[in-house]
Amino acid sequence: GIGGTFQYGYNISIINAPASYIQTFMNTTWLERVGVPLESNVILLLWSFTVSAYPLGGLTGAVVAGPMAIMLGRKMSLLLNNIFVIIAATLSGFSRMAKSFEMIMLSRFFTGVNAGVSMNIQPMYLAESAPKKLRGAVALTSASFTALGLVLGQVVGLRELLGGEESWPFLLASNVVPALIQLTALPWFPESPRYLLIDRGDKESCI
Repeated sequence: GIGGTFQYGYNISIINAPASYIQTFMNTTWLERVGVPLESNVILLLWSFTVSAYPLGGLTGAVVAGPMAIMLGRKMSLLLNNIFVIIAATLSGFSRMAKSFEMIMLSRFFTGVNAGVSMNIQPMYLAESAPKKLRGAVALTSASFTALGLVLGQVVGLRELLGGEESWPFLLASNVVPALIQLTALPWFPESPRYLLIDRGDKESCI
């Protein structure tokens, strides 16, 4: 869950705290480029694009999740899905250094792709791998990790932690930590028995 639905909840909430700082960054960056500040409605439009990139990426991730789950398997899809978060964290983490607010927009898109894939494949993987008696309880953890991500995103986004004016790039890049945890832990987990039997025809591995 930490690299799956947790990311969805976490990345929804961390964008709220630094909103004013990012808008100021957009205006300052544009002023340095062309020598003219942005109008307030243009800043709002750019901010809207930044926020909207996340659900747009989510839609893209949801579309590719099905083929990924069949071609690569549930576990491998979740592992490879962390690449999108690593790319997103790199873009947002270096956006202020590069003086590019476009990197934040692109970062949010890749973050959305990760969320779209994980929201579809993680529940599938859990439901297919859990023992029959525990299937309901295990499937419920998807929602639990989403809520946990929302809460932790709000906590980490406090100004006393990473939500300050100087630290907001680190806040946006902090989603790489759950990705690294999953990359470390998930390889030790088994593949979905259903995928092994039905999609790959490997009865021995399934058993």
